[in-house]
Amino acid sequence: MFRLHNVRLIFLIVFLSIGLCGVAQQGVVTVGFQVKPIFSNQYFKTGPVEGSIGTFNAKVTPITGYCAGMVIRRGFTQKLSLETGINFVKRNYNLSITDTNLNISDQFRFINYELPIAALVYIRLGEQLYMDASFGGSLDFFPSDVQSEDEIYYQVSRRPRWVNMALIANLGTEYRTENAGYFYVGASFHRPFNYIFASLSQRKTMNINTFVRNDISGNYLTIDFKYFFHEEPLKKQRKKAAGEE
Repeated sequence: MFRLHNVRLIFLIVFLSIGLCGVAQQGVVTVGFQVKPIFSNQYFKTGPVEGSIGTFNAKVTPITGYCAGMVIRRGFTQKLSLETGINFVKRNYNLSITDTNLNISDQFRFINYELPIAALVYIRLGEQLYMDASFGGSLDFFPSDVQSEDEIYYQVSRRPRWVNMALIANLGTEYRTENAGYFYVGASFHRPFNYIFASLSQRKTMNINTFVRNDISGNYLTIDFKYFFHEEPLKKQRKKAAGEE
């Protein structure tokens, strides 16, 4: 479970950054797209989980996946913007099962969709270079359970709910051009409030009610690549539409 004092600390960092940051893009609404390769890291509890019953052991290890989708950014003040959008997420896992005279390796994947919303603050590093940090939440939707099996073993990963909430945090830099849009590179951390799947593994010779359970947290780290199309401020767009100079 995500501890309350960690949430308070992140909120404090964000609001201090709002007071210290440079100029955001007031009145600008822009649309872009992003691709975020997913990586595993034991320090952030995105590493393997395993369980055993007697000599039977099942280990689930996250491997590379990706998150991709559309991003919408709205600048509200000179210091604060908001980002939202929709993402498609593919999570890949290795399944390792060992027992007496048994050693099996297999793979399975989870597919889900995200609706994130986050507040962004900026620090200006140069004429066209900015650093930004964001913090917010996400609604994560899981369309189905997944399972895999052969003549020896059976594994099913069951979702406890079809929608989950998560905290999201991000840090990165972006280069803004006058006409070609904005180019962004950064890193993100995605932290669901609850586990997203329970992986249940058993040997088919075992009692049908005997299985090893591994709860999959759903935490993940990403390297982020984003591109935003160039857009003029809304006020300037309205003037042009009205025929004003």
